[in-house]
Amino acid sequence: MAVEWVEGTLTADGTEQTVVEVTTENNVDGFIDFSEMQAGDVVKIRLYGIIKPGGTWRMYEDAEFSGPSAKPLVYVHRRPTRYGWKVTLQQTAGTYRSFDYQFVKTPV
Repeated sequence: MAVEWVEGTLTADGTEQTVVEVTTENNVDGFIDFSEMQAGDVVKIRLYGIIKPGGTWRMYEDAEFSGPSAKPLVYVHRRPTRYGWKVTLQQTAGTYRSFDYQFVKTPV
């Protein structure tokens, strides 16, 4: 199994949108760039996992970010997965922004 990069730009639309989703055995980690955020903007990042064959997504973490930041690059720490791992983004307030992201899937 080789290293695989998952990168791009997600434009928020108010719904919970998937940034990266993995359903095979991997380690997953990466960055989301919040440098476009302005005063009044609020974004939620949620992490989900599946821990058994045929299982369903279960929320692991829910973090909220607001306004501009002196350190706008958010790192989603490495997590191993056997059955599934997903990172989502939802902008809940402010003008919808675009968010660059870069994740890497590496063999377990």
